[in-house]
Amino acid sequence: MDNGFGIFFKAVRGIARIFFPAYKADISRQIDGPVVYISHHRNLFGPFITLLWYPRTVRTWILHVFLDRKACYQQYAGYTFTKRFGLHPAIAKPAAFLLSFGISRLLQSGKSIPVYRGSKKILRTFQMSVEALQKGESVAIFPDIDYTDSSASVKGMYNGFLYLEKYYYKKTGRHVRFVPLYASKRKRLLVADAPICFRDGENFRTEKEVVYEKLHTALNTLAEQSGEMEESMC
Repeated sequence: MDNGFGIFFKAVRGIARIFFPAYKADISRQIDGPVVYISHHRNLFGPFITLLWYPRTVRTWILHVFLDRKACYQQYAGYTFTKRFGLHPAIAKPAAFLLSFGISRLLQSGKSIPVYRGSKKILRTFQMSVEALQKGESVAIFPDIDYTDSSASVKGMYNGFLYLEKYYYKKTGRHVRFVPLYASKRKRLLVADAPICFRDGENFRTEKEVVYEKLHTALNTLAEQSGEMEESMC
């Protein structure tokens, strides 16, 4: 169900589904409640396909600047359109101005969770995520360090998202269920593997590395099973 999303998000998604190829979802039977999906960003492909086609409500972690109109404009005008895409400021600024209205409103309507990277406000990100899970809403995180990498293989990932385990366990006494989620271009499929959890009684720092490796390996295994790893290496 997607009753948690706003009307604007639902309307835009409905229109987008007319023009973009449909993706089916293959969800593990072990996923029967709120989880934290860990997925491959793949130069925006992962978040786009997940928000467009995943059949359940999912609260996506999004860099906070994209949820605020003014900050969104500055991000597009000062970096994305100019430094990344090389557009002249005379073109980049009006384009960023117009786009910032739609993007910030869309992400707010999609109930995205703002990520305050490198700030003490990151505690708010964790708090909102715990609250979402307690309400029965799942969360999606795309932790690639190089989010512009469009290859199928998952390389380095930030591991700070794993501290969500600490906050959730302290609040509920239960472990977060981290679920690898992969969007396959070749099969037009969103596939979610079995949940990966911290083990009882283990040291958090040590177990954090174990869970990270399991998630990283699982994502690349899903890419291999989709037949896309070989294509990305050609």
